[in-house]
Amino acid sequence: MPRIFAFLIALFLALPVQRLEAIPFFDQLPDFKVRVEGDRELRDWLREELETLRKGSSVLKSYEDPRDVARYEQGNLQKLLRSRGFYDASIRHSVTDGTITYRINPGPQYLIKSLSIDMPARLRQGFSGLPIGVGDPLEADKVLGGVKAIEDFLMENACLLNVDVSYQATIIHSEARARLVYRVAPSPEVSVGEVRIEGVTTIDEAFLQDKLQISPGDCFSRRKLDAARLKLLRTNLISSVNSEVSAPDAGQVDVIFVLKERRHRTLRLGVGYYSSEGAGVSAGWEHRNIFQRGEKIEVESKINPVQQTLKAELTVPRFFREDQNLAGKVELSNEERDSYSAESLTVGATVFRTLSRNRTASVGSELKFSQVEEEEEVGSENYQLLSFPLGLKLDTTDNLLDARRGATAAFELKPYVDVGDTDTRFLKTTVVLTGYKTAGEMRFEPTLSLRLKAGVISGLNNFELPADERFYAGGGGSVRGYAFQSLGPRPLVEEPDGTFKLGDAIGGRALSEISLEGRLRFSDTWGGVIFVDGGNAYADPSPNFSDLFWGAGIGVRYITSFAPLRLDVAFPLDKRDDLDDDFQVYVSLGQAF
Repeated sequence: MPRIFAFLIALFLALPVQRLEAIPFFDQLPDFKVRVEGDRELRDWLREELETLRKGSSVLKSYEDPRDVARYEQGNLQKLLRSRGFYDASIRHSVTDGTITYRINPGPQYLIKSLSIDMPARLRQGFSGLPIGVGDPLEADKVLGGVKAIEDFLMENACLLNVDVSYQATIIHSEARARLVYRVAPSPEVSVGEVRIEGVTTIDEAFLQDKLQISPGDCFSRRKLDAARLKLLRTNLISSVNSEVSAPDAGQVDVIFVLKERRHRTLRLGVGYYSSEGAGVSAGWEHRNIFQRGEKIEVESKINPVQQTLKAELTVPRFFREDQNLAGKVELSNEERDSYSAESLTVGATVFRTLSRNRTASVGSELKFSQVEEEEEVGSENYQLLSFPLGLKLDTTDNLLDARRGATAAFELKPYVDVGDTDTRFLKTTVVLTGYKTAGEMRFEPTLSLRLKAGVISGLNNFELPADERFYAGGGGSVRGYAFQSLGPRPLVEEPDGTFKLGDAIGGRALSEISLEGRLRFSDTWGGVIFVDGGNAYADPSPNFSDLFWGAGIGVRYITSFAPLRLDVAFPLDKRDDLDDDFQVYVSLGQAF
């Protein structure tokens, strides 16, 4: 790893400083300074806001002359000052050595002289939540906050057919004051009459009605309509929802939800290639409404030279709770690895609960019947492993298959016991962290991606563990540049002539992995990556990030509407004689992580 850093530093230092602006990532707007007479807090706020506006401005990127940038930004500063109540501010700018200096005299901050709310008295009962009052500065965010406070109150406490709140601020320049008036537009109060759903043919209508949580006789609320539309869309059975409200009749309105169903069936075919594993194919079929209430069944098969799997999974949504799903699975697998072969049948069920928008917890049970034969052992071992996986996951990423922003954190605790031999007990713990940061304002929109993974198995020594449950490192989803599962402990094997050599990697009780990628987008359809991976597996249950094998490489991405197609070429930086090839090639769908 030090050789990598030394090379990158040497390359950077070799670049003439005066030519840095020719590199896409150094093509940026001129520096600026903001000077405000007597108000440091206002100065700091203007700096932050101007920086934010710069990041989102495509207009500024078209200017080459700093004076053009200054004239444009002076208008932005004027708007920002007015939003804080400074209506008499004066701004001057100058450009010296490519740096823009803005000198600002903000003048007086306008205050609210009077404030009134124009709405019927019966609607005002219990309302006292304005975030702004007489004597406060006339700041735009607080004025708009007043509009929202009134709207929220009326949505929760009135049955208005339409909630329309506006405001008027009358500026009195001679006094540096303003009169502020909020107005609620007249609207009848109504209740809900008939509630209908139209446009569905294959979904149980009673199931959808339960999602609405709107019943005849309820106080009418636009907010409840919006919430109902969102809940219908979240079933993943509906592609569009329009809500229609009839004209009032005898104090009631009918509510009609017009839906368009999604296609519920999907057939998937895929191919991939890893140079250490060979070509692979996958096929899958999915029905997202198998029993007409959002239940999903998925059947998938994957075949490559080292592993063949067939898996069926049934997901039942809203399992006893709105925020809870049940997933049951059956999986058949056959593996032919360098150090072992295994055949297995796994059945299991897991309950997933949504704790918040980005957090999910899970608890389940699995029973795995397997026959495992290790390369250097005589005969095979049979296992009947019962496990109880517990999981917690945080996910704030913006895209599952091509994340550009956000992070994930996944923790799994999985205790095992062999029901045929209760002395075989062990605990498997895994933690995976990823993070993504994109500089959208830079050319090629570079994304820095980081992945960390660590795992520990306790309770048995390495050779007592089933070979297919140990940790392995190396390969396209681990350490690129090395063959699949080729990193980790290797036993000495005696040759027929009495000499010894290192055998195949047998896996371990601990795992450490780290990956760092720089991703670029050259166009809407093409991208590229540079990456460094490190990792290893250990016989002792003590993962560390100091004794790693490193690989590095480059890749190309063809970006589709669904996910990017990946082609990576990786090189082992700690190449072992007679063990590692000069490079590895990986072709698959989606980013590496």
